[in-house]
Amino acid sequence: MKRHIHIHFIVSAGGLKLSGKAERFTRYIKRKAKNRRAKKRAKKKKVTVLLDEPSWIHWSFFPHKILRKRYQNLLIECLKERIRKELCSDKPDPDLVVFSEPSAMKGFFDDLKKEYENGFFVHVSEERKDLQMTVGYIGRYARRPPLSEVRIKDYTGQWITFEYKDYRNGGGKVLHTLRTIDFIGRLIRHIPSHYFNVIRHCGILASRVKKQYKEITDRVLESPPEVDEAPNWRERQTAFRGKDPLLCGVCGRVMRFVSSRIPIPLWRVKESLQAAFS
Repeated sequence: MKRHIHIHFIVSAGGLKLSGKAERFTRYIKRKAKNRRAKKRAKKKKVTVLLDEPSWIHWSFFPHKILRKRYQNLLIECLKERIRKELCSDKPDPDLVVFSEPSAMKGFFDDLKKEYENGFFVHVSEERKDLQMTVGYIGRYARRPPLSEVRIKDYTGQWITFEYKDYRNGGGKVLHTLRTIDFIGRLIRHIPSHYFNVIRHCGILASRVKKQYKEITDRVLESPPEVDEAPNWRERQTAFRGKDPLLCGVCGRVMRFVSSRIPIPLWRVKESLQAAFS
């Protein structure tokens, strides 16, 4: 339930080499102007660059050492900017008032760079061949909650006990109990804000040029294997149990959803009985 901010990158093992002097599909050029007045009124014109013989260059090396230092520098600059904006606001955060002195901010981030001389942690795995496993691993961060239901061990209505791995102490499993309202508060802070893009695309997959680049990559690269459509819940349960879960066991017809009813918790029934007979 602790905040663990990190970013996953999926980088292609290679790149598209464009023939000639072309570097992008669409670019803007200024019309040549004869005098200064015409040069000021010159508008940008959108042109399309045609390619002759594009090719795909396979390259699996990734400069992760440079990425560590670059990531560290960009993150520190972003933090400095956010701290300055917070200090200039009407109600600055009391914990950030100490950074109102420029020397304090400079000393803090200088010590941070000394502690992490090789940059912040960047893990680069080997080239992945199984695309389904890669997509499934990344997709779980975008559409799944930070805590699965299997880790919830006990729930009494007012208190909830869940299990997690404590990586600070060897990665062992630890049970932790919280009030339900506190548990919900820790859980919902992992939900991104409205319209927040969890997955972003860049390069040849950018929205502006991916259609044009796809026409070239389809010619240069081999066509990807066809992926079967994922079965729905009814089909999965039928294959697992050997029978259709929506068929009624009495009449044999297909059941349809009418309404749902949440049962009264046992602890509330006990409180009602104790209050009635006390």
